[in-house]
Formats: sequence, C-alpha cells, structure tokens
Amino acid sequence: MSQDIKELRVGLNDNSKRIMYMAKELLNNCTTVDLIAGTVSANNASRAAEALKRLNYVTYSNIKIETIVFDDSRKIRFVMTLTKTDDFKKLYDENEATRLKKQEERKAIENTPAKI
Repeated sequence: MSQDIKELRVGLNDNSKRIMYMAKELLNNCTTVDLIAGTVSANNASRAAEALKRLNYVTYSNIKIETIVFDDSRKIRFVMTLTKTDDFKKLYDENEATRLKKQEERKAIENTPAKI
C-alpha cells in the first residue's frame, strides 16, 4: 500500500448507496478516504458520509470547503476526510457476507423456471 489516503470523487449521478459502497471498498485497503464533491453532488456525499458514521464504519477527521479560482471563475469543492473505526473490518466482513448471500438468493430466484 503506497498511499494511505485515497480520494473518492463524487459525481453528479452518484447516489448515496453507491458512494457508501465505493468508500467502504477504498477503506478496506487504506485507513483514510477524502470524499470530494462539487456543489451539486455535496448533498449525496454528505448523506453517504453521515450514514457511514451512523453505522460506525468511519469517523470524521476533517471537513472543509475549498474555493478554487480559475480563469476568473470560482469552483467550490466540499471535502470530507473519513477515517475508518476499529470496528470497520468486522462490520465490513459481516455486511459483505450478507450482501453475497442476498446476491446468491437473487440468482437462484432468477434461475427458477416460471410457473404457467
């Protein structure tokens, strides 16, 4: 692991569940993730970060708003630094087992022939 802090850039079309999934995948391999969002996607990024905190996956290390001036226009970035908790690995493994079990159940239902 060459870098201990990873960046997750939140796009306009990213929903909070996808952001949570991606953040957990990154945190599985490092200790800290910077969640970076623009003004439009900041709502979904903050919703995902709050859900991860409430579920005890992460704590907030830093929250800041940056204004970047480029060619006489301003661009605003919302940056939240998330640090995984001591319980992260246990919670991650439990959630991953549940997710895989549900995935297998859905595949079994899809492969069941339809009754006519």
